[in-house]
Amino acid sequence: MQKAQEVTVSLSTSTSRWVLGLSALVLFTGCVVRGRAVVPLPLPVGLVVTHREPPPVRWERVPPPPSLDHVWIPGHWVWDRGDYVWVPGHHAVRPHRRAVWEEGRWVRHERGWCWSEGRWR
Repeated sequence: MQKAQEVTVSLSTSTSRWVLGLSALVLFTGCVVRGRAVVPLPLPVGLVVTHREPPPVRWERVPPPPSLDHVWIPGHWVWDRGDYVWVPGHHAVRPHRRAVWEEGRWVRHERGWCWSEGRWR
């Protein structure tokens, strides 16, 4: 194991703040392994991670909407207690006239399969 070496560096105030902020970021988001910082890619908030690939999307018959304000939200797989469970699609009322539904999706990530929730745009 190598011994730690002391280094003295003279920095301007703005540079010092930048280095301090970067150091705090590394300290709170990663760990140090044999002298190099390992900072994992952050997972977006609200994601479920599993190592099993999701099954293919099921085909669903889309019924007519109850009104012109309703939009079809397709069904999707959710990870629940160690297995995938199908959540059927449904109609939902748009939050405003121009709202468009962006479907949720399973995304391959370095830590496994991640569910990214659908949302209104």
